[in-house]
Amino acid sequence: MREKLILLTIIGLLFSCNQNENKSVTDREGVNSKQLNNKIVSKTERQIIIEELKLLQSTLASNNKEKIADIFRFQINNETIGIYVDNKDFNEQLDKNGDKVTKNMFISFYNDISESIQTEQINQLFKKIDINKLLNKDNLEYTERIKTEPCHHFYGVKIENKLVTLTVGTNSNVDYKSKSTSEDEIQENDSSMCEHVMWWVFTFDGKKLLFKEITGAG
Repeated sequence: MREKLILLTIIGLLFSCNQNENKSVTDREGVNSKQLNNKIVSKTERQIIIEELKLLQSTLASNNKEKIADIFRFQINNETIGIYVDNKDFNEQLDKNGDKVTKNMFISFYNDISESIQTEQINQLFKKIDINKLLNKDNLEYTERIKTEPCHHFYGVKIENKLVTLTVGTNSNVDYKSKSTSEDEIQENDSSMCEHVMWWVFTFDGKKLLFKEITGAG
Protein backbone atom coordinates (compact mmCIF):
# COMPACT_ATOMS: atom_id res chain seq x y z
CA MET A 1 0.00 0.00 0.00
CA ARG A 2 2.83 2.37 0.91
CA GLU A 3 4.54 1.65 -2.41
CA LYS A 4 1.33 2.53 -4.29
CA LEU A 5 1.04 5.87 -2.46
CA ILE A 6 4.64 6.74 -3.32
CA LEU A 7 4.02 5.81 -6.97
CA LEU A 8 0.86 7.94 -7.16
CA THR A 9 2.69 10.90 -5.59
CA ILE A 10 5.47 10.66 -8.18
CA ILE A 11 2.97 10.47 -11.04
CA GLY A 12 1.13 13.51 -9.63
CA LEU A 13 4.34 15.54 -9.42
CA LEU A 14 5.34 14.61 -12.98
CA PHE A 15 1.88 15.61 -14.29
CA SER A 16 2.01 18.92 -12.43
CA CYS A 17 5.48 19.76 -13.83
CA ASN A 18 4.34 18.91 -17.34
CA GLN A 19 1.27 21.16 -16.99
CA ASN A 20 3.40 24.06 -15.72
CA GLU A 21 5.86 23.61 -18.57
CA ASN A 22 3.04 23.57 -21.13
CA LYS A 23 1.54 26.72 -19.56
CA SER A 24 4.93 28.45 -19.69
CA VAL A 25 5.34 27.55 -23.37
CA THR A 26 1.78 28.75 -24.09
CA ASP A 27 2.46 32.04 -22.27
CA ARG A 28 5.68 32.59 -24.22
CA GLU A 29 3.92 31.79 -27.48
CA GLY A 30 1.14 34.21 -26.55
CA VAL A 31 3.63 37.03 -25.88
CA ASN A 32 5.55 36.27 -29.06
CA SER A 33 2.29 36.14 -31.03
CA LYS A 34 1.23 39.52 -29.60
CA GLN A 35 4.61 41.06 -30.45
CA LEU A 36 4.42 39.63 -33.97
CA ASN A 37 0.90 40.97 -34.45
CA ASN A 38 2.03 44.42 -33.33
CA LYS A 39 4.86 44.32 -35.86
CA ILE A 40 2.46 43.22 -38.60
CA VAL A 41 0.06 46.09 -37.80
CA SER A 42 2.92 48.60 -37.77
CA LYS A 43 4.30 47.24 -41.04
CA THR A 44 0.87 47.35 -42.67
CA GLU A 45 0.40 50.99 -41.67
CA ARG A 46 3.83 51.85 -43.05
CA GLN A 47 3.01 50.06 -46.29
CA ILE A 48 -0.18 52.11 -46.59
CA ILE A 49 1.80 55.32 -46.07
CA ILE A 50 4.24 54.28 -48.79
CA GLU A 51 1.36 53.50 -51.14
CA GLU A 52 -0.20 56.89 -50.38
CA LEU A 53 3.09 58.64 -51.11
CA LYS A 54 3.35 56.79 -54.40
CA LEU A 55 -0.16 57.95 -55.25
CA LEU A 56 0.87 61.53 -54.41
CA GLN A 57 3.95 61.10 -56.60
CA SER A 58 1.95 59.92 -59.61
CA THR A 59 -0.64 62.67 -59.12
CA LEU A 60 1.98 65.43 -59.10
CA ALA A 61 3.89 63.87 -61.99
CA SER A 62 0.70 63.85 -64.09
CA ASN A 63 0.68 67.66 -64.09
CA ASN A 64 -3.11 67.37 -64.18
CA LYS A 65 -4.27 70.41 -62.22
CA GLU A 66 -7.72 68.94 -61.51
CA LYS A 67 -6.19 65.80 -59.98
CA ILE A 68 -3.59 67.82 -58.10
CA ALA A 69 -6.33 70.04 -56.70
CA ASP A 70 -7.90 66.92 -55.15
CA ILE A 71 -4.86 66.61 -52.87
CA PHE A 72 -6.17 69.59 -50.92
CA ARG A 73 -9.42 70.21 -49.05
CA PHE A 74 -11.07 73.44 -50.19
CA GLN A 75 -11.71 76.13 -49.25
CA ILE A 76 -8.21 76.61 -47.86
CA ASN A 77 -7.14 79.48 -45.65
CA ASN A 78 -4.09 80.89 -47.44
CA GLU A 79 -2.14 80.76 -44.17
CA THR A 80 -2.40 76.98 -44.40
CA ILE A 81 -0.96 76.70 -47.90
CA GLY A 82 1.06 79.92 -48.17
CA ILE A 83 0.50 80.95 -51.78
CA TYR A 84 2.38 84.10 -52.74
CA VAL A 85 2.11 85.04 -56.42
CA ASP A 86 2.50 88.23 -58.41
CA ASN A 87 -0.87 87.95 -60.10
CA LYS A 88 -3.34 90.80 -59.73
CA ASP A 89 -6.44 88.74 -60.60
CA PHE A 90 -5.58 85.99 -58.14
CA ASN A 91 -4.84 88.42 -55.31
CA GLU A 92 -8.07 90.34 -55.95
CA GLN A 93 -10.08 87.11 -55.73
CA LEU A 94 -8.15 86.13 -52.62
CA ASP A 95 -9.06 89.44 -50.93
CA LYS A 96 -12.73 89.14 -51.92
CA ASN A 97 -12.84 85.60 -50.57
CA GLY A 98 -11.48 86.48 -47.14
CA ASP A 99 -7.96 85.15 -47.78
CA LYS A 100 -9.34 81.73 -48.72
CA VAL A 101 -8.40 79.76 -51.84
CA THR A 102 -11.21 77.94 -53.63
CA LYS A 103 -10.80 74.92 -55.86
CA ASN A 104 -11.72 77.01 -58.91
CA MET A 105 -9.07 79.57 -57.98
CA PHE A 106 -6.49 76.82 -57.55
CA ILE A 107 -7.23 75.37 -60.99
CA SER A 108 -7.51 78.74 -62.75
CA PHE A 109 -4.18 80.03 -61.41
CA TYR A 110 -2.45 76.66 -61.15
CA ASN A 111 0.74 77.63 -63.00
CA ASP A 112 1.45 80.50 -60.60
CA ILE A 113 0.38 78.50 -57.56
CA SER A 114 2.44 75.48 -58.59
CA GLU A 115 5.57 77.60 -58.71
CA SER A 116 4.77 79.15 -55.34
CA ILE A 117 4.26 75.84 -53.51
CA GLN A 118 7.09 74.16 -55.46
CA THR A 119 5.29 71.13 -56.84
CA GLU A 120 8.19 70.52 -59.24
CA GLN A 121 10.62 70.28 -56.33
CA ILE A 122 8.31 67.78 -54.62
CA ASN A 123 8.42 65.85 -57.91
CA GLN A 124 12.21 65.92 -57.73
CA LEU A 125 12.06 64.64 -54.15
CA PHE A 126 10.34 61.47 -55.32
CA LYS A 127 12.95 61.03 -58.04
CA LYS A 128 15.86 61.44 -55.61
CA ILE A 129 14.52 59.43 -52.67
CA ASP A 130 13.48 55.79 -52.70
CA ILE A 131 10.38 55.95 -50.50
CA ASN A 132 10.24 52.13 -50.31
CA LYS A 133 13.03 52.47 -47.73
CA LEU A 134 10.49 54.02 -45.38
CA LEU A 135 9.40 50.48 -44.63
CA ASN A 136 12.34 50.22 -42.22
CA LYS A 137 13.24 53.88 -41.65
CA ASP A 138 11.39 56.93 -40.34
CA ASN A 139 13.61 59.54 -41.98
CA LEU A 140 15.16 59.68 -45.46
CA GLU A 141 17.36 62.50 -46.78
CA TYR A 142 19.19 63.34 -49.99
CA THR A 143 21.53 66.23 -50.85
CA GLU A 144 22.49 67.14 -54.39
CA ARG A 145 25.53 69.34 -55.03
CA ILE A 146 26.57 70.45 -58.50
CA LYS A 147 29.87 72.33 -58.59
CA THR A 148 28.68 74.75 -61.25
CA GLU A 149 25.61 75.82 -59.26
CA PRO A 150 25.86 78.28 -56.34
CA CYS A 151 23.09 76.63 -54.31
CA HIS A 152 22.72 72.94 -53.49
CA HIS A 153 19.37 71.18 -53.18
CA PHE A 154 18.23 68.94 -50.34
CA TYR A 155 15.21 66.68 -49.95
CA GLY A 156 13.70 64.73 -47.09
CA VAL A 157 10.80 62.53 -46.00
CA LYS A 158 10.03 62.07 -42.32
CA ILE A 159 7.39 60.01 -40.53
CA GLU A 160 6.76 60.98 -36.94
CA ASN A 161 3.73 59.64 -35.08
CA LYS A 162 0.84 60.36 -37.48
CA LEU A 163 2.60 63.14 -39.39
CA VAL A 164 4.34 62.70 -42.74
CA THR A 165 6.54 65.64 -43.78
CA LEU A 166 8.08 66.22 -47.20
CA THR A 167 10.98 68.68 -47.16
CA VAL A 168 12.56 70.49 -50.11
CA GLY A 169 15.07 73.29 -49.95
CA THR A 170 18.30 74.92 -51.02
CA ASN A 171 21.41 76.11 -49.22
CA SER A 172 24.88 77.44 -49.98
CA ASN A 173 27.04 75.18 -52.13
CA VAL A 174 30.48 75.32 -50.50
CA ASP A 175 32.01 73.64 -53.57
CA TYR A 176 30.94 76.48 -55.86
CA LYS A 177 33.54 79.04 -56.92
CA SER A 178 31.82 82.40 -57.07
CA LYS A 179 32.38 84.55 -60.15
CA SER A 180 32.14 87.67 -58.00
CA THR A 181 35.59 88.90 -56.95
CA SER A 182 34.72 92.12 -55.11
CA GLU A 183 34.46 91.92 -51.32
CA ASP A 184 31.54 94.37 -51.43
CA GLU A 185 29.49 92.19 -53.74
CA ILE A 186 27.25 89.46 -52.40
CA GLN A 187 28.68 86.10 -53.38
CA GLU A 188 26.44 83.99 -55.59
CA ASN A 189 26.46 81.18 -53.05
CA ASP A 190 25.85 83.47 -50.09
CA SER A 191 23.34 82.11 -47.58
CA SER A 192 21.10 85.15 -48.15
CA MET A 193 20.77 84.04 -51.76
CA CYS A 194 20.52 80.31 -51.24
CA GLU A 195 18.80 79.51 -47.96
CA HIS A 196 15.22 78.36 -48.48
CA VAL A 197 13.15 75.45 -47.21
CA MET A 198 9.56 74.30 -47.65
CA TRP A 199 7.60 71.62 -45.81
CA TRP A 200 4.52 69.78 -47.10
CA VAL A 201 2.83 68.18 -44.09
CA PHE A 202 0.22 65.41 -44.14
CA THR A 203 -1.58 63.53 -41.39
CA PHE A 204 -2.16 59.77 -41.58
CA ASP A 205 -5.61 58.64 -40.38
CA GLY A 206 -4.82 54.93 -40.59
CA LYS A 207 -6.15 54.62 -44.12
CA LYS A 208 -4.86 57.56 -46.14
CA LEU A 209 -2.79 60.73 -46.08
CA LEU A 210 -4.67 63.97 -45.52
CA PHE A 211 -3.15 67.33 -46.40
CA LYS A 212 -2.44 69.47 -43.33
CA GLU A 213 -0.33 72.46 -44.35
CA ILE A 214 2.53 73.91 -46.38
CA THR A 215 5.04 76.10 -44.57
CA GLY A 216 8.31 77.67 -45.60
CA ALA A 217 11.27 79.71 -44.45
CA GLY A 218 14.07 81.69 -46.05
